[in-house]
Amino acid sequence: MDHEQAATARTNAAAPLKAGRADIPRLQTLLTDAFRDDPVLQWTFRAGAGFPRALETYFDFALNEQCLRHDAMFMSADGHAGAVWLPPSGLSALKTPPAQMLRMLPRLVRLTGWSRISRAIATGDAMEKHHPPEPPHWYLFFIGVTSTARGKGLGSAILDATLQRVDADAMPAYLDNSNPKNTRLYERHGFRVVSEYRPRKDAPPFWGMWRDAKKP
Repeated sequence: MDHEQAATARTNAAAPLKAGRADIPRLQTLLTDAFRDDPVLQWTFRAGAGFPRALETYFDFALNEQCLRHDAMFMSADGHAGAVWLPPSGLSALKTPPAQMLRMLPRLVRLTGWSRISRAIATGDAMEKHHPPEPPHWYLFFIGVTSTARGKGLGSAILDATLQRVDADAMPAYLDNSNPKNTRLYERHGFRVVSEYRPRKDAPPFWGMWRDAKKP
């Protein structure tokens, strides 16, 4: 991506479009590319050649079944940057009751294989345990930039643009950072680390990050 292309991509990321059901395949492809080097997902899902397909399966579930109905998915027009939020009223989508977990078992096996099911369960349990219950807040579920557009400011542009919705509601925000490369990006936008945790002793860490509500 040359300088002119990068400038155009940043402009698109700074004015993202709301993503609906028809946009999910493009958003799924974007996030699969963006999260290929995520340490926690690499530890959790299938290893080797099965990992990209596991990512695709995971994002298909997350976008369609957890996020779509909450209408807070955003993507740049060129498909290089995306951000997926859950509003305060949608945080229950993150919980997986035992009965639902049982129904999800076939899909979970596709994600992890039999040998890593316990890792996936540990990851989900750890995220739920460390998610702050109060006060009500927006949750940044996913943010990603395609590998060909990294380092061009797109992540900052789309994060700034979508945080405007959070600030318009005068609400705080929270995220689980699973990649230390992204910590400074979040800090520049007002997030701070409030917890560090691991799904298991042999797992990479998460950093829970909180952003206070902006005063009117």
